[in-house]
Amino acid sequence: MTTWTNKQWGALIGGLVVFLIAEIGPGATAFVVIFAILGYFIGKFLDGELDLEDIRDKAQGRRSETRPPETRPPETRPPEARPPETRLR
Repeated sequence: MTTWTNKQWGALIGGLVVFLIAEIGPGATAFVVIFAILGYFIGKFLDGELDLEDIRDKAQGRRSETRPPETRPPETRPPEARPPETRLR
């Protein structure tokens, strides 16, 4: 089974946004798009894919390497500080 590429998803989403603009107007479309983006980030947070501390550090201009390794996301930790299931073999 083949999956769609990001280009194909982008084309579909772009087409839907243009369709919404034509049907309900630009103001209502902007409202829908803003809440769709908000819903995307809420979903990432609920799935545990969004690290709020990392976002805060980036917004404040700090590097995540200054945080203790156990509080950083697994992919940014040194290999010895990663949980066993995320270590590369």
